[in-house]
Amino acid sequence: VELRVSEAYRERLVELRVSEAASRDLDKYHRALDEALMKYHAMKMGEINKIIKELWQVTYRGNDIEEIEIVSDVDAVAGGGGAGGGAGGVKRSYNYRVVMKRGDAVLDMRGRCSAGQKVLACLVIRLALAESFCHECGILALDEPTTNLDQANMESLAAALSDVIRTRKQQQNFQLLLITHDEQFINLLGSREIADEYYVVFKDDNGYSRCKPQKMSTFG
Repeated sequence: VELRVSEAYRERLVELRVSEAASRDLDKYHRALDEALMKYHAMKMGEINKIIKELWQVTYRGNDIEEIEIVSDVDAVAGGGGAGGGAGGVKRSYNYRVVMKRGDAVLDMRGRCSAGQKVLACLVIRLALAESFCHECGILALDEPTTNLDQANMESLAAALSDVIRTRKQQQNFQLLLITHDEQFINLLGSREIADEYYVVFKDDNGYSRCKPQKMSTFG
């Protein structure tokens, strides 16, 4: 009986030591993964904001906003230390906001910018996200991108978008899908150089929407 008890104790002790070692290893891996994710997040935010700054400065024609930037605020909440708890049992959540800068002044854009500035900021941020995360995904879709833009900003947006097209046109799977009523914007893009056809959307006799291909030579 004493021998069986000793063997049972030894088995349980081995199980305990193995479990403790596995738990320590998992904690190390979890901390390493958490640190790697934090570094990757910081790297991608820097990359995105660099593209945003470049696009904004070549696109925006006003002088009241020098650059815009995405800021991520981190909220750390004590967790249970489980698999989703973060290193040291801390859960992180990120709150993103867009700020505008001029000199040393930094203000949130929300509630402080015009409709045109908001539209332009949205377009610039989407282009930056696409360039940063979706380089191998060649579809870029823009729906009425010139809404609320004044003439100067519309022209500069066309120039910036033309640069993106020229850069990405060597990518075999690149496809630009542009929906607009602004014929001047299409002309500014140099559409005859980048496309052979465009589609006209119209209503048929029964009130249904139809698409009809047209040669770019007939545009305008």
